[in-house]
Amino acid sequence: MIPLDGLLAHQQQVGSIALLLSSSNTITLNHSTMRIIAIFSPLGGVGKTTLAVNLAASLSELGKRVLLVDLDAQSSATMALGLATEPGGSLYSALENGTSPRAVIRSTRLPSLFVIRSHIELLEVDMRVTQRDHHQTRLREVIAELRALPDFDCILLDCPSSMGVMTSAAMAAADELLVPLKPGFFMWPLVSCLLAQIQHVIESGGNPGLHMGGFVINRFEGNAAQLSEVARALQATAEPYVSGNVVYLTTIPDSVVLTEAPCSGQTVLEYDPTGVAARAFQDLAQEFLDRGTNKPAVSIEIEK
Repeated sequence: MIPLDGLLAHQQQVGSIALLLSSSNTITLNHSTMRIIAIFSPLGGVGKTTLAVNLAASLSELGKRVLLVDLDAQSSATMALGLATEPGGSLYSALENGTSPRAVIRSTRLPSLFVIRSHIELLEVDMRVTQRDHHQTRLREVIAELRALPDFDCILLDCPSSMGVMTSAAMAAADELLVPLKPGFFMWPLVSCLLAQIQHVIESGGNPGLHMGGFVINRFEGNAAQLSEVARALQATAEPYVSGNVVYLTTIPDSVVLTEAPCSGQTVLEYDPTGVAARAFQDLAQEFLDRGTNKPAVSIEIEK
């Protein structure tokens, strides 16, 4: 892994923010269009981290400069990329000691995918940060430093699977929320609770600009008719809170590859590049970019 500072120092020497992706392919970034996405699901076992890692990889494949931030102390996203965890390698020092988050950005095997790894030390943040005033704004301040860098098109925040301090803080820092869901009986009440939580984050002033980026039906097992029924029901559940179509058209089908790839420290695109799951993530990345162009159409409606 190469620290970001080393890579950026070379770019500054040549006096350009055109970032080299290959010997014949460059991309010029528009800082004003950076998107910061919190990826969260109120249920465990829905493939949240698998989606975060492979969406990031697919966006990278499309030529976007992506920073994946692993905020879960379990370090699943870190390990899914085949990276080691180590003390001082997470956002812990930035959150606790005010050090620059830039110092812990690392490169990956993919030329335009970067990562901030996690470590079990992040568990201490939940215990310490809640003792301070304005604890939700602490991560937002750290993310603001990353937002100021002209190096990324989007930042993906892989949140813990519980609505704790880190997840709440990520919502306070993000532009939008992306929610993977695996259809099932226990999904429906939690969807309403999650939308109410987003509304609270906005109304409380934690993040008045937060948008509901959308729901992704993940690890789906069923036929087209069942999928259509789930999508309609999910949209209907969201309508009291959200305007616009918030259910992604792209669905990630269940596959053994989704389990095997992270166990081997690879993305699905690396592990099975021509498989159905890899194509689905590529389609999801393209829809993600298309939806970003029309983001104002999806917003939270707050009842006064």
